[in-house]
Amino acid sequence: MQINSAKALNLGREVHESFGSWKKAREAAIQRNGVYVIDRAKIREANAKKVVKPA
Repeated sequence: MQINSAKALNLGREVHESFGSWKKAREAAIQRNGVYVIDRAKIREANAKKVVKPA
């Protein structure tokens, strides 16, 4: 993925909004060759937790 492309920026916003902070996003990611990689399933899981709030 090209850095600062529209696709990359949208993905970055999605990840940050899903986890609430870059620190939490890094904790959910794995590191490969110095790059943080987050599985799409973890993003969906974080979004699901955010939507469901206890009454």
